[in-house]
Amino acid sequence: MRFVATILIFFIFNAQGICAEKIVSSNAEAYQALKKSNPGDQLIFKNGEYKNIQLIIDRSGTQNNMIIIKAKNPGKVFFTGDAKVELRGSYIVFEGFIFRNGKRNPENWKPHGPGLVAIYGSFNRITQCVFDNFDEAHSAWITTSLYEKGDVPTHCRIDHCSFTNKLTFDQVINLNNTPKKDTVGGPAMYHRVDHCFFSNPKKPGNAGGGIRIGYYRNDTGRCIIDSNLFVRQDSEPEIITGKSRENIYYANTFLNCQGTLNFRHGDKQAAINNFFISTDSLYGYGGMFIWGSDHIIANNYFSLRKTIASRGRAAIYLNVGTKASEHALAYNSYLINNIFSNVNGYAIHFNPMIENRKIFAQQENKPLEFPRDIYLFNNIFYNKQYSSYPFIKDDYQDIIRNLNWKNNYYDGSSLGIKPTEGLEPDEMKTERFNDDFLMPTTAGSINKYNNFKFYNISFVDFDIQTKITEGLRGEPLSINEVLPRWMTAFTGNYYHTGILDKELKNI
Repeated sequence: MRFVATILIFFIFNAQGICAEKIVSSNAEAYQALKKSNPGDQLIFKNGEYKNIQLIIDRSGTQNNMIIIKAKNPGKVFFTGDAKVELRGSYIVFEGFIFRNGKRNPENWKPHGPGLVAIYGSFNRITQCVFDNFDEAHSAWITTSLYEKGDVPTHCRIDHCSFTNKLTFDQVINLNNTPKKDTVGGPAMYHRVDHCFFSNPKKPGNAGGGIRIGYYRNDTGRCIIDSNLFVRQDSEPEIITGKSRENIYYANTFLNCQGTLNFRHGDKQAAINNFFISTDSLYGYGGMFIWGSDHIIANNYFSLRKTIASRGRAAIYLNVGTKASEHALAYNSYLINNIFSNVNGYAIHFNPMIENRKIFAQQENKPLEFPRDIYLFNNIFYNKQYSSYPFIKDDYQDIIRNLNWKNNYYDGSSLGIKPTEGLEPDEMKTERFNDDFLMPTTAGSINKYNNFKFYNISFVDFDIQTKITEGLRGEPLSINEVLPRWMTAFTGNYYHTGILDKELKNI
């Protein structure tokens, strides 16, 4: 019997002409409809399960008429089994789908390869999708991937998505601009990841964290990671690993995460107005780990009830190392307007993981250097709760390396270093915010050194100077501020408890 697919088609008129709205209810109907998709068309999936769907989208929309592929009712359309999605065209919106109960062949997937959803084209958007404990294949869940000829996708957006209970190797999201780690350097990507939710349990070793941007220090990212909520994003010690230059991390919240935001390889990165906080002491939690040079760390808030022992128990770690290497020296960077409030550990650690770094320098036959040319302006250090830790950890104070302290104030714990001009004691006032945290304030002229002229990143719409001048703004994000309400039913329990559900199988 000849199969005839039935696709409901409605026509929409716009300034560019007639666009079709195609409603499908099976894999076969979706494949047929995609072959005839044109700019401005909408492909709408009826409620149900689409098992083993292989959605290869090679048609393109335009800037004013994107091709939209979406669930008729978000939260009611499931991609399961041996599923995959490839966005090979450009100007495509992919919206409202749930990925779970997967069963891909693990032999066909590998870390650092294309993801469950692979974006090959530019100006594409993935929005309001759920990825939850999909399957046992080791791959990222979303990647920007290179065509066989090496073309790099640019200007893509991933937003309002939920990523939970990933138990397999590789990051959740990989943003790629070179096929492998090399020294040539990939071109700028200009992607944005915003208003997403990440909560994934701990995996053994260096198994892949939340987001990787680029491969190595000569890659150019120019990506913005903003307004995301990471709650118990514990996959590995690097929550986000910035392995490219000129990325911006803005207004994210890291809550009870057993890792750090890492400026890993690329220089000239900026972290502004982020919250690194914890509400319990079940595990050790982290803030930032800084490699490389020419960074800006400004207007961030740190309040951690327990810090990570293996890294040195601190909120910010400045790497000891060798310049421009795998474990690059942290130098020539600015720490401005940051607030450290009741950190159960050091606020800043100037020689973390020192024994490990000594071994690495020896293997590379390069001199080991200590963080230098660090400019610390307008920071507040407050700790009336965990006085056993001084604010600063620096075991090599006698090495001259140009640490510039101006207009910083501390109250509570001891300083930890020799008395230093520009780092002054002060009796601070505090205000409680967000129920669990204290915001200390000082009578000092906290904006005195905000007049430095900081670079903006080329072709990225983000005014770094203005953001720094504004100071810390807002409060930690909640899940309802980043996800549509229907998505919270699929987030699981790990982010509440830090304990993996019994029915989930870890690697």
